Amino acid sequence: MVIGLLILTSIPTVTGVAQAVSAQKNKEQTDKDDRRMKKFHIDIRCGSESAQGAALNEGRIVLKADRLWVGPPNVVEKGGYGYVAEAFYIEYPDPQRTPAPMGLVSQVQDDPPLLNWIYIDKKTMEVKYGNKSTSIDHYIGPWDWTEDEEQVVFDDMEAAFINAFYAVERLPGKWQLFFDMKGDLFANLLPASMKKVQVELHRNMIVTAEEADKKA
Repeated sequence: MVIGLLILTSIPTVTGVAQAVSAQKNKEQTDKDDRRMKKFHIDIRCGSESAQGAALNEGRIVLKADRLWVGPPNVVEKGGYGYVAEAFYIEYPDPQRTPAPMGLVSQVQDDPPLLNWIYIDKKTMEVKYGNKSTSIDHYIGPWDWTEDEEQVVFDDMEAAFINAFYAVERLPGKWQLFFDMKGDLFANLLPASMKKVQVELHRNMIVTAEEADKKA
């Protein structure tokens, strides 16, 4: 009987601890979700010491003609080179994918405001953007960040790579973003003579007016 009472009196304590742990996990998840929803520009980092690598380094991703391109460093104007990517993470809503993979979206126009999904084309390995009906049959995620939350990564079950992104010179001086899903430098997809430079995608956080006022 004494043992039974001890067990019974311990139940509220155990339950309380479990609730506290659950609440903490929920708070941590909420905090993480809030961080994922913060917008950022996508800037290129390139370790190559080649002339092409030097030219690409610190370039900023822009959106044009359904594809992602490398624009000039620190470009902010939404025109000319393309619409400057303003990306954030959010779950991709697809009942056929369980659990829902983490997607990557960007605003693609101002008036009216419009968001599109960033995805990898299954046939061409181009990194593209489009609406749900356009993207759903392709590699839409999961997208993620590195442990330090600095670098954008794509981690599909068929491509557990961090640095499989490449800038490919499609036209003189025009570099398009690709993902080397098979690790074969796009054999049978792109001409071997076409210039390809391995790149990293880094998050450059967009400071809102409210955040700027708080820092002032």
